[in-house]
Amino acid sequence: MNDQLKTAALLPDSQLDPSLHWLANYQAELVYLDGKTRLGRTDSFGPLRVQRPFYPEGDVCAHLYLLHPPGGLVAGDYLTIGFHLGPKAQALVTTPSAGKIYNNITDRKQYQKVHLTVADEAVMEWLPQETIVFDGANGELVTEVELEQNGTFVGWDIVCMGRPSSEDWFERGSVRQLLSIKRQGKLIHIENNLIDANSGIMNVRAGLAGQPVFGSFMITCDALTELTEEQRDFLQEMAKGALVSVTVKPGITVVRYLGACSETAKKVFTQYWAWVREEVNQRGACPPRIWNT
Repeated sequence: MNDQLKTAALLPDSQLDPSLHWLANYQAELVYLDGKTRLGRTDSFGPLRVQRPFYPEGDVCAHLYLLHPPGGLVAGDYLTIGFHLGPKAQALVTTPSAGKIYNNITDRKQYQKVHLTVADEAVMEWLPQETIVFDGANGELVTEVELEQNGTFVGWDIVCMGRPSSEDWFERGSVRQLLSIKRQGKLIHIENNLIDANSGIMNVRAGLAGQPVFGSFMITCDALTELTEEQRDFLQEMAKGALVSVTVKPGITVVRYLGACSETAKKVFTQYWAWVREEVNQRGACPPRIWNT
């Protein structure tokens, strides 16, 4: 586990100049000991922290809030984040507010890498708030998940292009989003999206179809109970005209959202999570308290 902390902390370019790039790193291990998931060894530098674990649903599952005080990525920011769950550990990690990738007038990209490892019989719930990509941003978001044989990942990624509520549309810049999930070294799911304001992908039907918000919610469990027709209708009604789909593949279920509102996307994903969570870790949904502030 200690080697994982050191390896995941490596930044993508060892020659980064600290005078031009703001570097930040947070790595933590979680261990299951005496019936409780505990925060073990941590390694960090720069403006990334985690508050003490909270236990609103008992000792088995730790709730953690990942804090980034600057509130967003500016030109040259490089953030690396890692959580490494030992056998039988269970954790729910979220953020107190939306992530932001700000306007960038330089050639230095804004970079965030998340690396999650989940051991046998451990459950990682990665439920951050949405990421808002400001007009003119140049971002790259990488999430890598590595599962052992019986490890489980539950996680979503919600991205809002521009600030539609302020009619500040995404008309310049780009963001690359790469997410991969491996089980015992074998790739079981990958998403690789490049949203470039100049490419036309924002408006074509094969892209975002004119919608500013897209998201994916992934659960690496076999044979989740299929939604009833009433549940599917309820999700569509909740989506308020947005596109919602539920795709079941071997070893993974993927829920997708494409629409106008990140808050609606989170509500749709949270509702699905509430329906299936007991099958994943034998507990009903327990939304993090930070979501209510």
